Amino acid sequence: MPLDYTNEEVAVIRRAIAPPPPKPPELVIDGMRPSAGMPVPDHMLPFWKLSDLEMPLFLRLTTDPVVKTLSHYAFFPEVYSRLSSGQKVPNLGFSGRARGTVAVLTFEDRTIVIKPLQSQREDEIARIAGDIGVGPSQLETLPGYLTEEFVSGMFFTELPEERLTEDFLNEVGSEVGYMLRRLHQEGIYYNDVTFSDPMGRSHILVALNGRCRLIDFGISLNLDQHPNLGREEVHNFVRTLPMYRVFLGMAEDQNHVDRFLDEYAQKLAAFEQSEITSRDLQFAEQGIKMAMLTMGEKIGEPVKRGFLNGYYG
Repeated sequence: MPLDYTNEEVAVIRRAIAPPPPKPPELVIDGMRPSAGMPVPDHMLPFWKLSDLEMPLFLRLTTDPVVKTLSHYAFFPEVYSRLSSGQKVPNLGFSGRARGTVAVLTFEDRTIVIKPLQSQREDEIARIAGDIGVGPSQLETLPGYLTEEFVSGMFFTELPEERLTEDFLNEVGSEVGYMLRRLHQEGIYYNDVTFSDPMGRSHILVALNGRCRLIDFGISLNLDQHPNLGREEVHNFVRTLPMYRVFLGMAEDQNHVDRFLDEYAQKLAAFEQSEITSRDLQFAEQGIKMAMLTMGEKIGEPVKRGFLNGYYG
């Protein structure tokens, strides 16, 4: 019977797959081949840590039809509990931009997303954003990953021409302004593209009724520990600065980069929290201007007017 594992076996498997295991050594890869010269089954790579100490369990996984379909995603709490209760095996698809592999699992009644964390505190930030209705609702997951509801809608920059009415654009702008205000009230600095980046990409999903949700909080900052921000948080802050990208092209070595981050940490410590979060407003203004290049100038005024009303109330 597929997924017929004891609680102890499930615990062992989950320890092996989370946090995301590194690429296995070549000797281990060779040992995982069904026979010499044969490729390693893709669905088994995430389980490679089991191939030494838990070989009987590893071999059971290689023949499990559900594991062949879902790989390690079968053992994430939200997926495993549904399968154990008799639900059908979901359709599995993949997407992703800079983050890496993002798995989308579609059940008959719900679609969920599983993706690796981009930063140490992303799970905390994503949970706050989900609780206040700004981001996707977060579900039970494994260390090193987010498991969240799938948010339907279209990216702002992909809205069809017939949707770009003044009232609709004003509503979208107001929604985004309100979402950023709520994040800032919770001490969260979003620090990412909103309406559009230079490549025409957006992190705003827009539903047909104009309701919006932000996705991807990988480089967002939780300012609850400001002014004592960690190295990763400082790096996430500066990585969206044009001057930092120029600096990286000129940096002599990693020590040079580390010195820059240490110096910038002192600058951030001197900033008021509101000075940090105000950069989100600059990103929004810049994003509106960039969106106008591909969507037309007519979107600018209603989106900006709605955004300011939504943010300032």
